[in-house]
Amino acid sequence: MIGNILKNMRLSFGLSQKELGKKLNLADTTISSYERENSQADFETIIKIAKICEYELVFKDKNNQLIPIDEMSKERDF
Repeated sequence: MIGNILKNMRLSFGLSQKELGKKLNLADTTISSYERENSQADFETIIKIAKICEYELVFKDKNNQLIPIDEMSKERDF
């Protein structure tokens, strides 16, 4: 599931695996491995991919309000 999401983000931004890998300082084979779910990207890498592809990652709090990842570093009552 995460692999497909990463692939769709990359493709929607028009990047090849090689181009995305270069931006992340990773091999294109690593990007391919993430997308095929042969290995798993850590959360920091997922955030970087989202930012490169101009996506905003959000979480829902206990009240179903959307909280952008960037605001997660602020103290909140979850």
